[in-house]
Amino acid sequence: MNVSNTSAVVAELVALGRRQFETDLGDTGQSFDDMVWDVTILASRAHNGALRLYFTRYDTHNEPLPASYAEVVKSWVLLSRQSSAADMRNNLASARILWDAIRQRHNGLLAEFNWSTLCEEDLRQAQSLMISHWALSTAHKMGQRITLLAQFLAARQICSPVYYTLQTPRPRDFNNHTLAGQAARRAKLPSPNALNGLADIYRELAVEPSDRLLSAAIAILAVTGFRAGELLTLPEDCEVREEYEGRIAYGIRYYKEKSKGGRKMLAVRWLTPLQAELAQAAIAEIRQLTAAARVQAKELETQPDRIVLPGIAPEEYLSAQEVCDLLGYRSPSTIHKWFQTGFPHEYQGGKCVIRAQDLADYLYRKRRQFLWTVNRKDGTYQMLSETLLIAPRHFFRRGSGNVSLLIDPVVNQQVNDFLKSRDHMKSAFERFDIREVDGAICAITSHQLRHWLNDLADKGGLPIDLLTRWMGREYPYDTEAYRHASVDERLAWVKQGIQEEKLSGVMTDVYFELPEGERDVFLSGQIQAVHFTPMGICIHDFAIEPCLFHLNCVRGCPDYLHTKGNQRERDHLLQIREHTEKALAHARQQISEGKQNLAEAWIAHHEATLQGIEAALAVDSEAEVVGGEVVKPFATSLPAQGEAGGMKHG
Repeated sequence: MNVSNTSAVVAELVALGRRQFETDLGDTGQSFDDMVWDVTILASRAHNGALRLYFTRYDTHNEPLPASYAEVVKSWVLLSRQSSAADMRNNLASARILWDAIRQRHNGLLAEFNWSTLCEEDLRQAQSLMISHWALSTAHKMGQRITLLAQFLAARQICSPVYYTLQTPRPRDFNNHTLAGQAARRAKLPSPNALNGLADIYRELAVEPSDRLLSAAIAILAVTGFRAGELLTLPEDCEVREEYEGRIAYGIRYYKEKSKGGRKMLAVRWLTPLQAELAQAAIAEIRQLTAAARVQAKELETQPDRIVLPGIAPEEYLSAQEVCDLLGYRSPSTIHKWFQTGFPHEYQGGKCVIRAQDLADYLYRKRRQFLWTVNRKDGTYQMLSETLLIAPRHFFRRGSGNVSLLIDPVVNQQVNDFLKSRDHMKSAFERFDIREVDGAICAITSHQLRHWLNDLADKGGLPIDLLTRWMGREYPYDTEAYRHASVDERLAWVKQGIQEEKLSGVMTDVYFELPEGERDVFLSGQIQAVHFTPMGICIHDFAIEPCLFHLNCVRGCPDYLHTKGNQRERDHLLQIREHTEKALAHARQQISEGKQNLAEAWIAHHEATLQGIEAALAVDSEAEVVGGEVVKPFATSLPAQGEAGGMKHG
């Protein structure tokens, strides 16, 4: 690739990146060439503290990336931004790792980097570094980002096309097929002791207002399965009631995360009567606990350019005790520490006093930069006062007072600290001495409650397509990662499905034709195993006899079950159909060339396979079958002995 031409194209890209910087961040007083960008203004939801991008080597904040590398990365990060600052941060993290890989390939001898030298080996080494830093699933996702960077550059002729296959295929369904995988999947569920402990905390142990607020918030998580970000951005006016068939339906209005296009759109999570009862009580308590903070938040929004000290003139002087009482601190010692750091003060009557205006200016500098909690990406914002979960500054800091004049949204770290101890921060489980069976302090994450509720609904028989919609996911495939049932549990489901006539097919017909005293014996003898395949479920017991269909389930196996509406199973069936149709066309070509003896057997084999695939796919179109039900597409007859894979249909 011509280096001079590359330089010209890079210059055009960087110029475009600079223009995008002015559009996105031009009003923040920052420069495109800065080593650190504050991108808080681009966040889709509020954070306590600034969101910064460090254009430095990975794991450092003071070793800048070379300008020739950083300028292109900055342009890519800006021009490829899809929704939020988090997306920019992840892209940058992958690019920082890539730079370390490039340095390793050149043994650190890079007088001046040129993008035209980017090659497959750089991406391979970058992903090896990712694997050493992160979990395999994270390394896979970040690896996808560096391949997108390579494609972005190749499309602009800045580097040659890089053909690279990720070394870390995303682990999706392996936990269905191995004991270790099933154990790892079940580990995502909270323990019974932790769940019971949360109930005890909410019901009786939590007394302090800060504990009451967080326990009520977690109660909402437990009944809704919200993602943490969805909980923390709930509008104050979040309850929805609609009359339906003479009954009042209750739901919670929320901002759905991971929505297409990144726009923050309101959705409604409808709840059962039992869920609604707990949610209403929790929301009512949260409103009561945050009432004073909401009044102050409205005051901050009304006068966003200053802090008003209630009932105090700017020129008044306040003693340390008066400042302490005004702000909500428990002891004047905190105020005295300000004086040691050079805070403006005077002496009157031998005591230190602070001018009210100096205090107001100090609080204004400490106030959060933005008074919104949700950037809806349509030019409008949800403000602090409109947000359900808000609190005074330091409200959750145990042992000290809170600053009642400064209001912040509740953030994820505060929820996490309530659920899991870290460093010198004791969780609620540790403070209330709630332990596991082995004596360890209980600990969970907020996302485990989403797994738990999904698991309850799955075990309760909610079809996967309905479960996907209710949990706010875009694709049924994503719900598979939240299905935690073991093989034994799924085996019990199959048996129960037959007993309750929820499973269609000949096995169900035979079961109900038998006398009641023989039915369970028949069921136990016939269904002793469950195996998961890409095409569906197999209930053949290989300990009794080998597979008579040579693992080709769609050639009429009566032990094969297809799940209506399961997109993963359908995709595999369609893929097999495509390959089989090509193989059938090839076999017919062989016949046209006079090779009948070999090709005729393959034609019969492929035609039987295609016939079985169509029967399995037809399950998805059966109106009388509910989505999520498992159905036997084939009769119970087996291939005749001596037949080359042929099928008899009873």
